[in-house]
Amino acid sequence: MAEMRQELEAVLAALRKTGDVEASAIVRRDGLIIASDMPAFVDSHTLAAMAASLVGAGEGSAGELGLGKFGQAVVESAEGKLVAVGAGEGSLLVCLVGKDANLGMALVNMEKSAKKIAEMLS
Repeated sequence: MAEMRQELEAVLAALRKTGDVEASAIVRRDGLIIASDMPAFVDSHTLAAMAASLVGAGEGSAGELGLGKFGQAVVESAEGKLVAVGAGEGSLLVCLVGKDANLGMALVNMEKSAKKIAEMLS
């Protein structure tokens, strides 16, 4: 398991190097953390729980409204964005994106990373 965590953390570190993502985590859909690349001021366990809750609400809303399969959750605030995308059946990729970052580019990079993560965890 330690080797898998290191490989997952390497994917997260590579994502941060793209410049648009400031911090990231892989979380289970029940809110437990799998791996993270977070600065010290962010409590990764709290972030994981909040992101799972946010995505669960988004999936439920999309289903109830007949909007199809969930794509992503984005919370935009004055200082940045919290973005969550699916990374396989049981996990999510959650990222903090800076306020001046290119959200489109961040999403492209996140989707690529999410596919790698899904393959690694399957």
